[in-house]
Amino acid sequence: MAHSETSTGTYSLRTVGTEGKQRYWLVAVSSIVALVASLAGAVMSPEWSIVATALMVAIIAWGWPAASGLTDLRGAKWVPAHNILFAACGWVSCAVVYYAPVGRLLTLLPAVVAVGIVVAFLMELLRGEGAAARLESIITASVGVLTSVSAAGWVGMSLVHRHSHAPVIVWGSGVVVAICIGIVGARMIFAGPSGGPRRGAMTLGVTPVAFLGILGYAGAIFIKRVIV
Repeated sequence: MAHSETSTGTYSLRTVGTEGKQRYWLVAVSSIVALVASLAGAVMSPEWSIVATALMVAIIAWGWPAASGLTDLRGAKWVPAHNILFAACGWVSCAVVYYAPVGRLLTLLPAVVAVGIVVAFLMELLRGEGAAARLESIITASVGVLTSVSAAGWVGMSLVHRHSHAPVIVWGSGVVVAICIGIVGARMIFAGPSGGPRRGAMTLGVTPVAFLGILGYAGAIFIKRVIV
């Protein structure tokens, strides 16, 4: 197997992006790629935005337990129940934003969040008394659900773009989101584990983009009302 050299010695390619500066670079690159893909999808069409957002949700579902350190606390490599819960909440939210009237989103999206959090509590009850990292599991699940649901905001931005035919709305919101990502993303990088699986580092980068999707959607609606 090929090896590379670092200041600390020799490591396998399996460890690239799992710790140190390389991990931070992986987080940063993942965030930039997610932002560009989300903005491009939002401008192209709601259908393309759904594809980009669904992939973003899949990455969150795949890696959030590792990104939050929950897998280490549980002593497990995967947390399948959380993976399925995050994916379901995110994909359902994309469908809700795409099909439901704007006026109903304030009711339907919080309902998805509420159901997701209730399911997270039920999953912990099913694990039985004395289960490891129970509180951390609930907190992680709640944040993961919120993040997955918030990602659907990118689909909303694309719908605003289609109905208004004003690209500046989406790109203007994108600038605001990018600034927020720079602030929130930096905090998340330093708050996350300093080492761990690559899927955790990738998710740390994607999560701010997804979590601020709703903020971008709100910004797009505001800009539309001002300039259109």
